[in-house]
Amino acid sequence: MLPGWLSPWVRDLADVTLTVLVVIVVLKVLFRADMLVPLVVVTSDSMVHTPGDNDWHSWMVDHGLTEEMISSFPMKSGFNMGDMILVKNPRAELGDIIIYERDLDHRHFSSNDPIIHRVVGVVHVEGYEIGAVEGTLDCMNDQSMMRYVDMVRACQDKNGECPYTRYPKDGMFKLFITKGDNNEGSDQCSSRLKIAYPVNDAQVTGRALVRLPYVGWLKLILNFVLSIPLLIFKILTFQV
Repeated sequence: MLPGWLSPWVRDLADVTLTVLVVIVVLKVLFRADMLVPLVVVTSDSMVHTPGDNDWHSWMVDHGLTEEMISSFPMKSGFNMGDMILVKNPRAELGDIIIYERDLDHRHFSSNDPIIHRVVGVVHVEGYEIGAVEGTLDCMNDQSMMRYVDMVRACQDKNGECPYTRYPKDGMFKLFITKGDNNEGSDQCSSRLKIAYPVNDAQVTGRALVRLPYVGWLKLILNFVLSIPLLIFKILTFQV
């Protein structure tokens, strides 16, 4: 039998754990996100909108997106580092903000966290051929996009190098061009930092639905605190 002084703590912990599990299950059922917990903490300023700065809008217009397209986009005010985003099912369209897993060739950055950026271009692939294109391809064209169609096919056939951990199972899928609203270019074409290949729809784990301001700072602070012992260990063992 548990000590009397311990039982209330155990009961409280069990209650909290059960509540969290119920919330997770309910959120997954309601929003059908392809992830364990349908909540994402924003860890960078790539989607920040500075008051009076309309560069994100100008970039899209300069790259061929119409005012009608842009006006229908969700979350046109962006969001900030430390916000938490409630996500829903991963069926994404032009203008949606998606959460996607990095491909294997772009996991050498300081963080391998999933990326949460806006879809600015969509390529519809039909029978492993380029079909309709929506939005912008930025620096790419139909011919260069075929390279990534072939990559997906190589993954499916287990033939050659596969940069994707998740990929479509047949020849009908989408490839996305993505961009942080606050970044100078798309994830695939930025002159400063390319962080992803065109994103296939199997990489997408969710779509942003609701912004919860500041809620994610608790996790960011906790991650920082927990990283201090590891940093000290690396310094002491000359690994930094």
